[in-house]
Amino acid sequence: MSSVLTIRGGVPLTGRVSVRGAKNLVPKAMVAALLGNEPSVLRNVPEIKDVEVVTSLLQLHGVTVEKDPVTGDLTLDPKAARTAPSTAIDAHAGDSRIPILLCGPLIHAIGEAFIPDLGGCKIGDRPIDYHLDVLRQFGAVVEKRPGGIHISAPKGLHGAKISLPYPSVGATEQVLLSATRAEGITELSGAATEPEIVDLIAVLQKMGAIISVQTDRTIRIEGVRDLGGYNHRALSDRNESASWASAALVTRGDIFVEGASQRDMMTFLNTFRKVARHGHRRGRHPFLPPRRQAQPARPRNRRPPGLHDRLAAAPRGGPDPGRRRVHRA
Repeated sequence: MSSVLTIRGGVPLTGRVSVRGAKNLVPKAMVAALLGNEPSVLRNVPEIKDVEVVTSLLQLHGVTVEKDPVTGDLTLDPKAARTAPSTAIDAHAGDSRIPILLCGPLIHAIGEAFIPDLGGCKIGDRPIDYHLDVLRQFGAVVEKRPGGIHISAPKGLHGAKISLPYPSVGATEQVLLSATRAEGITELSGAATEPEIVDLIAVLQKMGAIISVQTDRTIRIEGVRDLGGYNHRALSDRNESASWASAALVTRGDIFVEGASQRDMMTFLNTFRKVARHGHRRGRHPFLPPRRQAQPARPRNRRPPGLHDRLAAAPRGGPDPGRRRVHRA
């Protein structure tokens, strides 16, 4: 039976909100912990489904995951990593597309990986072909089996020269997670350079990875034999921050967004100011005070420094005093 949310418009939204860690970074940083031989600590962790899915998958593979009951910080210890029963992994089929990123780290840790049929975002088509092609270029053997894909590397993973046809975030993450412990040097051209990618690189560098980023979207990774753990605070979720900004704009509200990063939201803030003709900062946080009717704008969604595709459709008008019924299956 479907549920219905009734929304009454025309009410300005005011107050103070605190933004948690980025959805597009935290699960990947959890996966990165598999590459180390020491425990890792991840802070500023949001309570989202992908975190639950990755936690379960890591635990199935012998990784100890402990959550601080007060702060929500995660401690991940991969020292007892092991092969998980395929039937247990199958239980997560369709839950998320994050499991494909486990492949490289699992091959380094235990020599093989089994990935169930993947679900994930229902907006558009997100094939995993790029991921599999990347793994093959590292020397992995990819086999289709009932319920999923088995991946192994009898001779280990080795560095490669990889060029992406477009700056795929997922494929870039796959390269980073697979190349850090691969033998030799990996050079990735056409890489994605979103803030979450840069933060994942910071996580890997804290573990001991050798990674350099060039201005032409080329990332160079020098493989190392062993990595340690990390202690890292995830960057704030820019999509959540932008959502609050849009809510303040469309309702002519007054919202203080604590934890938002101006550096990671420059393009959005430029568009926001064109629409709202206001907005400044208090200390380290963008402040979004109320103003008159918003002005129209035509945002462009493209890879950085363009506007994120999920933000290009942000509200661009004034408050609607009417009612809306939102149906959820």
